[in-house]
Amino acid sequence: MNDSSPAPIARYLALGDSISIDEYAGGRGRGAASLLHRNRDDEFPEFRGRDLVTGHPEAKLFLKAVDGATTRAVLEKQITRVPTDEGGRTVMTLTIGGNDLLLTLQMRGTLLGEDADGAIRRIDSIVGSMRNRYKDGLLIVSTIYDPTDGVGDLVNPGFPLLRELGLFQRVNDGIRAMADGERVFLADVHRHFLGHGNHHADPANPHHDAADPSGWFTETIEPNARGASEVRRLFWQALVEAGWVAE
Repeated sequence: MNDSSPAPIARYLALGDSISIDEYAGGRGRGAASLLHRNRDDEFPEFRGRDLVTGHPEAKLFLKAVDGATTRAVLEKQITRVPTDEGGRTVMTLTIGGNDLLLTLQMRGTLLGEDADGAIRRIDSIVGSMRNRYKDGLLIVSTIYDPTDGVGDLVNPGFPLLRELGLFQRVNDGIRAMADGERVFLADVHRHFLGHGNHHADPANPHHDAADPSGWFTETIEPNARGASEVRRLFWQALVEAGWVAE
């Protein structure tokens, strides 16, 4: 390696919620973070050689994301358990905010604007904290997906929650604004997943994908195996955009 070569990627830190973990995608090594770190070539041959360990075999995965995590959990627990910066480059991914919105629906449901602004502030605090912790770090922050494909009937089929759809948009717009194209990049999971949620088989849905009408969720709101791979796809694309990996 000559002096102009970039430092190796030493570690990959995955923060957030169930969008990043293995369990719902089929078990160990099959979640979005795990696939970004080390692809399962037998299941996803498209990504053979397109993972972190191919070019950086010493890169270590620190999977701190937890099922059900909220923005407060990331700030108060996950960040306190991240490894120290001991040189080399650090890849970070953040999938958070969906459980905050679910709690709003289930427990309060009235202070929508206040809850949205609070979630945005906490995500922004996470982004700032992680930027400061790693001198040579790149953070990929994900928007929050909508399992209803824009319909809004998450709680009761046939009964759309239109104000709550506005809440999704508000928080996602706040997340999109955090990407600076330098050290913070966007994985727009919300946009990418539309048409592959609970209404993926409905040709009348405005987001219906006739070329690929597959569903990317489990029976509830978690990404299935295909969904996990698609989240990984967006993480990889962000790394390509940043120039940290080759297409």
